Amino acid sequence: MSEHRIAFLFPGQGSQSVGMGQELFRTVDAARTLLATASQAADADLETLVTRGPFDALSRTRVLQPAITALNLACLAWLRERGVTPWAVAGHSLGEYAALAAADVVSPADAVRLAAVRGRAMDEAAQQTPGAMIAVVGLDVDTVVAAMADLMPRSEGGVANLNAPDQVVVSGTTGAMDKAAAHFEALGARCVPLAVSGAWHSELMRPAEPILRDALAGLPMAAPARRLYLNVTGAPAPDADAVRDALVSQLRSPVRWVDIVRGLMHDGVDRFVEVGPGKVLRGTLRRIWPDASAYEVHSAGDVASLQRVVDALTA
Repeated sequence: MSEHRIAFLFPGQGSQSVGMGQELFRTVDAARTLLATASQAADADLETLVTRGPFDALSRTRVLQPAITALNLACLAWLRERGVTPWAVAGHSLGEYAALAAADVVSPADAVRLAAVRGRAMDEAAQQTPGAMIAVVGLDVDTVVAAMADLMPRSEGGVANLNAPDQVVVSGTTGAMDKAAAHFEALGARCVPLAVSGAWHSELMRPAEPILRDALAGLPMAAPARRLYLNVTGAPAPDADAVRDALVSQLRSPVRWVDIVRGLMHDGVDRFVEVGPGKVLRGTLRRIWPDASAYEVHSAGDVASLQRVVDALTA
């Protein structure tokens, strides 16, 4: 395993399903502890929501964010216990909070609590100004970025996620997203509304910033113990202060996922593990770097898939 550079990638909202991680939460002490911490932080019975749903209740931002983070970190704990450790880490949007713990910047429990603060603050901001998000598929990144700058002021909407060379998510007020969809469909793109309750990574999230900033100010943070690639820059974090600033900025800044993946590749990573539910990041990785012979990618969201990762990376 030493000859390979392994990156752990942590998913965010949109990867959830009823029943996710239920075997981990039922049988692994660390997983149960993390879920209990998430339940307390969210003031909700996450064990019931995760194992039995309903899906709509699980998908509420203020409960989903700590729930996903708890599952991501339960998977991380399983891998660490079996000797699989990353050379670098990154998380997509919410997934960045699990990446913090994977880089030993904060404890797993504190990462879950921060995710709960973030989820609650974003939910409140979304209720103040309702918004929407749309995935624009089939146009190159530069075209979408330039068009959004021309179509509307950033206060109404902008680019939220740079997920792949031909997939960009835009975010903003409902009216602005209707305008954007009409424009990009006229250019031949496929526009897919996302099942989210707010305009994440847009100016509409500005009211959430002071809440998260206050929570971060009161939390001890260490310098990353391994490379932690940040959403807002696409590059590794130099120190703890940069991490704090990036987490606040991330609320209304684009997720530079393409830059992160290309940076990891450039720095020699050749083994990727999506640590958490679903396979969303696995799909984006293949869109960014189609040459599958250059790397391996694994998904690890339940006990069986985690064991397969261990077998593959420790052989």
